[in-house]
Amino acid sequence: MTWKSDRFDQAIRDKKHYQWRFGDRTLDLNWDSMIHLIDTHPPKKTAGNVKKNNFQLQDFHIRPSAPKLLRNMIMQLEEKFYKNHISLIAFGSIGISAQGFDIHRDQMDVIYMQGLGNVDFSIWEAHKEGLPANLEHGGRDGVSSILRKKFKKYDICWIPRGTYHLIKPINTRVGFSFGIEGNIDPCTYI
Repeated sequence: MTWKSDRFDQAIRDKKHYQWRFGDRTLDLNWDSMIHLIDTHPPKKTAGNVKKNNFQLQDFHIRPSAPKLLRNMIMQLEEKFYKNHISLIAFGSIGISAQGFDIHRDQMDVIYMQGLGNVDFSIWEAHKEGLPANLEHGGRDGVSSILRKKFKKYDICWIPRGTYHLIKPINTRVGFSFGIEGNIDPCTYI
């Protein structure tokens, strides 16, 4: 996997989302290995919402037992985004009635990659000022969808900081959120 792409770099500079499919399909990820990773993740780094049937494996990037390809992706992202801190969270949902976060925006740039299962993925554009970061309790009338796609294994999207998005589980799934964190916006140096 390489993060070298003129189109990707231009999307970063333009602060636009950019969607593509992971080219190197050698990610050794299956349900047996993922369940083992979930069961052995440090309890203090495990979060979620029982009512929504979801979980988060925080600081996934520092686990020696994380899939090698994900660890390699972190190293490559650290090279590309050398002025930022790179983090990785594994998000998952269990069952067809599971829910993730509602439409929301993050303070960091995010690269979301679908691992196992499927989600309805969408990017939203705000057309009102002063909307909250999470639209779970109001504000949906202030945004409109500009991209909707069923994400399957290896689908990826660059989500610039402040961009509203929604990752809605379709079935039991695991996805990976690479955070490009820090006060420095990559659009200023890529």
